[in-house]
Amino acid sequence: MSWDTRQASIRAAELLAVTALYFVAGRIGLAVPFTQGNVSPVWPAAGVALGAILLRGRQVWPGIAVGAFLVTFFSPGARAAALVIAAGSTLSPLVSAALLRKRSVTPIRRLSDVLRLIGSAGVGTAISALIGPTALFLTGARFWNGLPTAMAVWWVGDMLGCLLVVPLIVNFAELKVKKRQLPELLLLVACLLVSSQLLFHQNPSMGGVFGFFLMPFVIWGAARFSIAGSALSSCLVSAFAVWQTGRGFGPFAVYDTWAHLEMFVAVLAISGLCLAAVIAERDTVEAALAKEEKLRRAQEQYRRIVETTNEGIWMLDREFRTTFVNRQLAEMLGYSAQEMVGRRLLDFFFPEDVAKKQEDLDSRRQGVAEVLYSRCRRKDGSELWVLVSTSPMFTDNGEFTGVLAMMSNVTLLRKTEETLRRNEKLITAGRLAASISHEVNNPLEAVVNLLYLLRNQPLDEQSRQYVALAEREILRVSAISKRTLGFFRDDSAWVELPLPHLLDETVSFYEHELAARGIKVVRDYRTRGLVRVSQSEMQQVFANLVSNALDAMKNGGVLTLRVSEATCEDHENVRVEVEDTGIGIKDGDMKRLFEPFFTTKQNTGTGLGLWVAREIIEKHGGTISVHSQSQPGERSGTQFSILLPHTSPVRAVA
Repeated sequence: MSWDTRQASIRAAELLAVTALYFVAGRIGLAVPFTQGNVSPVWPAAGVALGAILLRGRQVWPGIAVGAFLVTFFSPGARAAALVIAAGSTLSPLVSAALLRKRSVTPIRRLSDVLRLIGSAGVGTAISALIGPTALFLTGARFWNGLPTAMAVWWVGDMLGCLLVVPLIVNFAELKVKKRQLPELLLLVACLLVSSQLLFHQNPSMGGVFGFFLMPFVIWGAARFSIAGSALSSCLVSAFAVWQTGRGFGPFAVYDTWAHLEMFVAVLAISGLCLAAVIAERDTVEAALAKEEKLRRAQEQYRRIVETTNEGIWMLDREFRTTFVNRQLAEMLGYSAQEMVGRRLLDFFFPEDVAKKQEDLDSRRQGVAEVLYSRCRRKDGSELWVLVSTSPMFTDNGEFTGVLAMMSNVTLLRKTEETLRRNEKLITAGRLAASISHEVNNPLEAVVNLLYLLRNQPLDEQSRQYVALAEREILRVSAISKRTLGFFRDDSAWVELPLPHLLDETVSFYEHELAARGIKVVRDYRTRGLVRVSQSEMQQVFANLVSNALDAMKNGGVLTLRVSEATCEDHENVRVEVEDTGIGIKDGDMKRLFEPFFTTKQNTGTGLGLWVAREIIEKHGGTISVHSQSQPGERSGTQFSILLPHTSPVRAVA
């Protein structure tokens, strides 16, 4: 079914529903006619018509017109005037709705809405009150007390129908919302029905004032169920009053006219609506005040968070001028907040960094949010390294309005990283020297033995001196070699510990870098991985592998850490895998990967990290291997696999 066909079907069903509702309401209104089955003291169909237009719009007028025509056509003595009366009954709610739409009352929320409904309905119903009785009179109908009285009764009947039915229609959603009060609503309806039955089934000699004994139930409905509750209560009471009075029962049956009954219904409906509107308006004001107070508390809470957080907060406008900084950021840069507001962002960077920062700002205009390291210039000219998380801001129309930045002071961390980077070659070179010392020690022992044998051979005095001197120097070299080897074999204790714990500790050192590069860490720990190792050395291995993975994933990716059981040659082992989705390693580099001083990092690498890592793993009785893929167009990445012997039965991680 096409969209147009579906819309046409919906509109047709809507018009049919309006027609049916108007017809039913009209037949109910004519059940106790004023005279000749044509004029009713309460005309609920008028309320149905106005409520339908307020809810669904003017496009439902054909349904109202057809319903009004059918009601009049099937009434005795009115068929000749059916078209004219239908026109008046359609024009009346259209005029009332047009007056109300200037200031919407859908749904009714305020006392002013009730007053507007009364005024607009009064103007609109006056039209049908002029047209309807006049048409009946011209077609031969004769009224009980003259044409003016018939017009007055018609007008009041339409007015009462609007006052009773329209609020119930436009505010009916309130009854749906209050599902928890359904038992109370049912009790209210039951009390109204029983009380109305008792009151209006009495002898007509009772005074009309006793009808107002039902007013407390209307107040109950207004207080507990707002406009819809008041309208429902008034409708039920009015229905009983009109029906019983028409049958000659109740306190209003003793009067010759319907004026007393209409006055009772009008007072009941207007009083209930006004009371409910005042209560609803009060509740709205209280809710607004509560919302304002909640907003004020939230603002105060956020203000405290902003001012007490250890993170610096920096807000910039569309021209990248400072609009707000919190106390922490101002202290980081050595300014006061007042000194920073209004200044350009680039004023707080070193001249050599401005060009790069301008590129970053252009990216912010394009909506690119980043987490990155940045260098700022303090007021005293010193440098401040920060980890910056940027978030561009846009209006609903997509217009760029500025940037919100969160900054962490990482100056100390940055300097520490630089120091470690400068010392890395020295440290690894020392370990290389220790390894060389280990290899040189055995040949040195052989040379010492040969010198000893040479010294016992027949030699002249000078030769003996040369041999003694050579022996002393060789012993000195051997001592140096042993001390170097002793340094390599540090005396730090080996301990039993779970490898997942050690991996987590290592990765925690790189949290900022992982976040800055958008790298997701996946932990797949299938076993406790309990092994006996030197914690510092094993941590050095893991740190090297994680660092390499970071360098391979400059544009983000996934870092997978996996610990599992492995059986090799009937020995139970623990396998540790560090896998990245980076650029991979070229086939030509794979063969030299564990060679000392081989690096693919140009100026930033020493070429000793993986070589030292392999030495440490082999020292622990394990092995390390690597698999990588770097072909363009295919899934790239590198996986390092370490196999270590475990020291106790492997148990699953909880």
